[in-house]
Amino acid sequence: MTKPYYPKPDQALGHIPFEVRNGIHRVNCTVSQEALEAVGNLSVPSTSALRQKSFARFRTLIHSAAKMRLALLPANSTSLIALSTEDLRRVPPEKGVPLFGSFQSRVSVATL
Repeated sequence: MTKPYYPKPDQALGHIPFEVRNGIHRVNCTVSQEALEAVGNLSVPSTSALRQKSFARFRTLIHSAAKMRLALLPANSTSLIALSTEDLRRVPPEKGVPLFGSFQSRVSVATL
């Protein structure tokens, strides 16, 4: 069994970096700590470990938000995508994916 990936937060800049693919290119992305606190329904201020767990739990939602932002950029763009709370709220529900601000026992009931 593989160990979950917890990216290193950039405390100085207040975000957690990650990447998504755009064709053959990798696009650098970040998600703000505020967005991770909101999506995970964490108390503020939260700890780095809790934000990293929130990142892992909502990775699919975060990835979807990044892909939505990427779709608005020119083709083959490799610009940095910085995700905010509002970007995560805009992602439509998907079957089996935790809802924005949900607790661990709830998942979306949307159908594909």
